[in-house]
Amino acid sequence: MTQGIDRRALFPIGAGLAGVALAPVAGATPAHVTSILEAGTHRITTDTRWDGDILVHPGATIAIAPGATLTLNGGLEAPVNRIFMGEGKVDLNQSHIPHAHPEWWGAAPGRGDIDSLAAIRACLAAHPVMHLLPTDYYLSDTLVIDRPFATVHGAGFRGTAGWRGTRLIVTNGQRDVLRVGPATRPPSVNDYPQNIDVRHIALCRTVPVDGPATGLTAQFLLYAHFEQLSAAEHGVGFHARGLVRTQMIDCIAFRSLPGARKGERWRGFVLDGMEDIGLAGGNASLFLRDCNATVGGDPGISDGVGLLMEGAFADSYIQNFETTAVASGIRVDGRSSQVGERARNGHVNLHIAMPIIDQCSDAGIVIRDTSEHMLIDISEPYVAVGPSANMAIHFHRMRGSASVTGGQLIGMTNSGAGGDAVGLLASDSEGFQIHGLKIMEHDRPLLLSACQGFVVNGYVGNPSHRTNRPAALIANSGRGTMALIVTGGKGVFPCGVHIDGNCRRIKIDVTGHDVMALQNGHDGHVRLQERFVPVPSRLGDILVEGV
Repeated sequence: MTQGIDRRALFPIGAGLAGVALAPVAGATPAHVTSILEAGTHRITTDTRWDGDILVHPGATIAIAPGATLTLNGGLEAPVNRIFMGEGKVDLNQSHIPHAHPEWWGAAPGRGDIDSLAAIRACLAAHPVMHLLPTDYYLSDTLVIDRPFATVHGAGFRGTAGWRGTRLIVTNGQRDVLRVGPATRPPSVNDYPQNIDVRHIALCRTVPVDGPATGLTAQFLLYAHFEQLSAAEHGVGFHARGLVRTQMIDCIAFRSLPGARKGERWRGFVLDGMEDIGLAGGNASLFLRDCNATVGGDPGISDGVGLLMEGAFADSYIQNFETTAVASGIRVDGRSSQVGERARNGHVNLHIAMPIIDQCSDAGIVIRDTSEHMLIDISEPYVAVGPSANMAIHFHRMRGSASVTGGQLIGMTNSGAGGDAVGLLASDSEGFQIHGLKIMEHDRPLLLSACQGFVVNGYVGNPSHRTNRPAALIANSGRGTMALIVTGGKGVFPCGVHIDGNCRRIKIDVTGHDVMALQNGHDGHVRLQERFVPVPSRLGDILVEGV
């Protein structure tokens, strides 16, 4: 109804004379009418519906009384500044307006002294599509997006100053910047908010982070899409749980500044599977593609992890994930004792394709504490270990089966600095299969300890780094086969494979060993305990074959 519009409010374009009012009519305005709001305040005192188009002139505002709702079902052409005032509501959900601007409700682009949170919330409630300018919006608390089919697009996510992309900046060190999804889990997956789309925004804060506050917490969503979001200087960049058939593409987590407390942990991305939420994993069909986690400067953090998957990690698909200067690039921690029976379905269907881990200071890829039901595929990994790193790939207390197909482990920076990083370290693990992995210039290329049921086929090459460690060490292990191409400069390895401790049912194929790279030449293919063994030979449970 239009009775709530005062007589100075809306003017038909054809009226021609300022001050001539549109007389109130019974029912809504005709949809074909286009009306003009001249400069000044126009008041809405009761629920009002407007079906025609509205042209808002600069300086015009609409003041909506408490308890009243203005519903616009036509088009709206207005400057990108404040036009809606008062405590009443605006409903544009059925309008012809393609998108809304929070500036219409008073958001203050670039103004650090003004809280834009209420304006952005009002915009999201009024219209399903919100566009943000390439500037800064300051928020006193977490912005929540939980309405289904909502679209929030900024204008760029890599900028570090105003008008160089869109930044949402929270002014509290303990608050998340953005939460997408409801605060509590809905009764079923079909009740999750659907089709929320957020893109092209930087998530920042004005004060040092205090604790695990996140850039983005995304939870309990169906068919969500996140693309080109950056999260700088948070305890956790991106935290995901309960995401079903959801994509996260080209998102960046970055940390370079100290937090409020020294030594806090940092996580670029967390796929959280610790809580039983009725899914096989913590997420279901979550696609993480082309994302990056980077550490720079001197943030004073401890245990930095680029991508952490904890608990039930099933149904996760990781492609082209990249880290730079992060202590641990990717860590999969099955937490078997805590997950319990959920591991039966929650430790399968994890695929990590073409990860790029550059200059890690501890470990590149870690798989640990998984159950007998675990199934993981890793394809074409690239890991370049930094000067202080300990290993490129580490399997620890791993049960089930994990495979590494192809890939490159680069140790030049580490060995050149006098480091002794291991290329592939497997400890107290079983069921792993290595095919075509290339390990270059590591001081300790391969080390297997207390492992069972394994296959290792790959390449170990040290063209320039001479080490007093074997190309491969197998200790206290059984039911394994190893066939390596071992090559490098003259005498770079004391032997090809060293078998130590209590080993049983071990098969070694030395066909691919280049004797020029072995300090003992033809006699240096395999060392058992402290003596070299001939090739071929059968030494109890040790079978050595090849030429």
